[in-house]
Amino acid sequence: MVKSATLLCPIIYLNHVTNLLSSIGAHAYIAEVVEPEFSLNMIMVIRLLIWNITEFQKHPFTIYKKSRTHFPCLYALEVITDDGYVLRMHRFPEGRINYPGRRNKPPVYLQHGILVDAANWFTVSHADQALPLILVEAGFDVWLGNTRGTRYSRKHVSENISSSDDYWDFTVSEMGKYDLPAFIDFVNQHTGQKVHFIGHSLGTTQFFAAFSEWKVEEKVKTATLLSPIAFLNHIRAHFVVISAKAYIGEIAGTFGIPFVDLKVQPLSAITYAFCNVPGINCWEVFSKFSGPNCCMNASTVNLYLHNWPEAASIKTLTHLSQNIRTGIFSKYDYGNPATNREHYGVPEAPVYDIQTSIPKDFPLLFCHGGLDALADPKDVQRTLSILRSHRNIHEIYVDNYAHYDFINAMTAKDVLYPDVVNFIKAHD
Repeated sequence: MVKSATLLCPIIYLNHVTNLLSSIGAHAYIAEVVEPEFSLNMIMVIRLLIWNITEFQKHPFTIYKKSRTHFPCLYALEVITDDGYVLRMHRFPEGRINYPGRRNKPPVYLQHGILVDAANWFTVSHADQALPLILVEAGFDVWLGNTRGTRYSRKHVSENISSSDDYWDFTVSEMGKYDLPAFIDFVNQHTGQKVHFIGHSLGTTQFFAAFSEWKVEEKVKTATLLSPIAFLNHIRAHFVVISAKAYIGEIAGTFGIPFVDLKVQPLSAITYAFCNVPGINCWEVFSKFSGPNCCMNASTVNLYLHNWPEAASIKTLTHLSQNIRTGIFSKYDYGNPATNREHYGVPEAPVYDIQTSIPKDFPLLFCHGGLDALADPKDVQRTLSILRSHRNIHEIYVDNYAHYDFINAMTAKDVLYPDVVNFIKAHD
């Protein structure tokens, strides 16, 4: 169900950037967005270059190159899940150069990972490195979702639930069961076409879980899985493993803590200050969590910190910790047979059966890296082994990529994204 749709052409202020004048030989301005609810990290914090103020005033939400071609305004829509969560989705209807005004463009839906929202797709140093904008320029109708609990999807139809700890009573299973169909159903109904799915990290976990909840193949044409996570047996992010084995999530739950939000003061200010100390490259710090990302631009760290980390429910983190400890991909375990039976009808948390739930001819593209500490190559190979009887599986392995490289690497536009575009076009 769609709740509302808004065309986002927000108020913008201009800062004169004198240090750019000598490098580009032109009168340049940087546009940033001032908009109370949606700061438009989605594009504008990429530091958009405005070449002509008169044209800019005509098209206030626009990316300009010297040719004055541009991305049109971004749509923001709110959809309501079957369990009452109000989620925000964003849309890029067309690009600057290619396929302007073409009707019936193939829709592509992108789902972000854990501790981030859709803004993470744009944590790059140049717009041409952002996968959504590459897809737009390739002729696709691009949609981006924000799962429950993120800053753009922090509401429920019940005001009592929105303002209470009950809001955070969800796991990965609910995201796959309720969030994804709410987003994809709307795109499907709006465009009249099946959707091409692209997920990263936890976004792929939601997708795997979704196949056990609803007929994904009836609404989705292909799936591109970046850093795919079903199993977490060989995860190498030591802090995550230690936290899981120490039952940190369960302990937090017993103290009535419903969610974790590390983006609070003074912690956020301390992190920002630390990452701006000369000689400190915080991407190297983040590598302790993600693996040693090969190709990040150090100048994008502050942009990343503006978006990361997003809040996460303790129940979601506990769910992932359970899967780390057990080595299986299952629904949330409530800890006792009676409660599990109440929720699932069986005494144990059901295991997700991706082998039989995913149709054997459904097109899947697995993109994974040799240095990924979260989507470890051994775990990805386990998933591929389970799906070995499927006839339409494709694989891209980038040996020097870690977890964030698949979204934020400067080189992804050359070594990865062309293959993603070609895969989607080949199955459209």
